[in-house]
Amino acid sequence: MSSPDITWSYPSQDWARALVGAHVWAARLDLAPVAQANFFASLDSQERQRATRFAFERDRNRFVAGRGLLRAILARYLQMNPAEVELAYGPHGKPALAGLAATSGLRFNLAHSEDLALLVATRAAMVGVDVERIRPLPDMLDLVARFFSKRESARFASLRTEEQPAAFFNLWTRKEAWLKATGEGIVHSLNRVEVSFVPGEPARLVSLPGQETNAWALHNLAPAPGFAAALAIVANNGRLECWRWPDDEPATVLVDPKLAGDALRSGGFTELHSTERAFRNP
Repeated sequence: MSSPDITWSYPSQDWARALVGAHVWAARLDLAPVAQANFFASLDSQERQRATRFAFERDRNRFVAGRGLLRAILARYLQMNPAEVELAYGPHGKPALAGLAATSGLRFNLAHSEDLALLVATRAAMVGVDVERIRPLPDMLDLVARFFSKRESARFASLRTEEQPAAFFNLWTRKEAWLKATGEGIVHSLNRVEVSFVPGEPARLVSLPGQETNAWALHNLAPAPGFAAALAIVANNGRLECWRWPDDEPATVLVDPKLAGDALRSGGFTELHSTERAFRNP
């Protein structure tokens, strides 16, 4: 499968100093060996161990690229070395800054589907992003009836067959973005959150468990043709800017050339072995 055709523009040079509202980044994960080696050099020991749990080289490299991209972008906002960025994880796996950057006020979230990654950075209290490649699934009607609300299921069943794949992944990504923003993840029932999803409709939260929908903003994102993506963020947090991360940028952002060079010469991350990635984003 070919790489996604990212439609967003490249940012201005001073983007790291201009974080007002939210920045959403789109990036490819299938990178040249030099960029992969640089990203591998920025990972901490736990991330490298996690990389060993991927059996297939492509999935392993995409994990390394995603985590390296996260570190590279956060490091720009924080004005520090990507390898020095410390991360901690909530009870449902949501990452947050730790160590010296814990009090920076910077919040972020990461998602990926195949070769496309999205990362959002903001000063807002809560934010979540999700992306999925749109494709037909043999059991979409059953999945909607099983996991989504009765109202959503009835509306979905009324759609034309050709509309259903985009509608399904609108449903999934918009719900997942909000659940990731709150830190709950899909361990909680997806039918507790109702969203708009018909292709062409504006993205919006229809109902939430125990709170008003106007406390949140839900945005449809269009980083590349053939992908559904969404951003959930607490309301009234300034403008939303969507940018493309340069494909050649990872090769220049890291500060430890020795470790990157060692990884490149030895194959580093490409020699690791373990199990295949699951359907959901790690």
